[in-house]
Amino acid sequence: MSEVFRHEDYVSDGPVVAIVPAEHHGRIRAHSHEFYEIVYVVDGFTLHSAGGAINLLVAGDLFFVRPGEEHSYINAYQTKLYNLIFNAAELGSLEPEMALLPGLDDMLGDAPAPEDSPRSIRLLHVPMHERRNIESSLLAIEAERENRRTGWETVLRVRLAAFLLRYSRLYADQWDSRTISADDYYGYVYRILAYVDTHYSENITMNDLSAVTGLSPDYMTRKFKSALHMTPSEYVRKFRIARAMELLCTTELSVAAVAERTGFSDVSLFSRVFKQAVGLPPASYRKNAAE
Repeated sequence: MSEVFRHEDYVSDGPVVAIVPAEHHGRIRAHSHEFYEIVYVVDGFTLHSAGGAINLLVAGDLFFVRPGEEHSYINAYQTKLYNLIFNAAELGSLEPEMALLPGLDDMLGDAPAPEDSPRSIRLLHVPMHERRNIESSLLAIEAERENRRTGWETVLRVRLAAFLLRYSRLYADQWDSRTISADDYYGYVYRILAYVDTHYSENITMNDLSAVTGLSPDYMTRKFKSALHMTPSEYVRKFRIARAMELLCTTELSVAAVAERTGFSDVSLFSRVFKQAVGLPPASYRKNAAE
């Protein structure tokens, strides 16, 4: 049975609203919480497992975990996180209205996102110009709890509501193509992420990604690496490994079939790359995951 964390493990008094910084290296075993958790990736990258899906998380990513949902970090590499933990009751009379907003309906509402929604519907890639605002908002919550100035309990609740509203607007922006500009993070990097999400099983070349962005391969690579601290080729490889891990855990496909489904032309290459990324050969990983 996985470990269950309670808010008392982090909050001794006042509203259940707090920031828990964390740094992960390697594998962090599966666990769940009795509270909501919104995670912001400050630096590094990691594979993340939740709800039967495995995603690659990189700097600038924002996602949430509902109470009782089991999740874990796999092969984290110098991953620095800010975890915002809270109970929805702290929103008071605002909770029902906020639960109707984009993104928050899945987070706070009774029903999860529909099955035909994009697989990474909970995963927001925060644009570069918004990252400082996200970090500042989280640090302000942390400072409020630490400093405990007059009215700090009320301020914590207000800051929580404001952060959730910012999340909802980012969510609406990400999933509304009309907001994507050719000049910003979405216009370059996000288009690559979206392309990889739907074409990872194909032979993706740098010319393909260059065509998606309208940039030269060299300039496109520099822009991507500046944002995510890895090259497009590295991202494609890690994304494919995440999908392979998911298939190994949720299907009975052979290792060779998993390799083919995830864009590896040679099963030996797939096994070698998988072991380098995860620490185990594909068959051993499947066996351990089933135990």
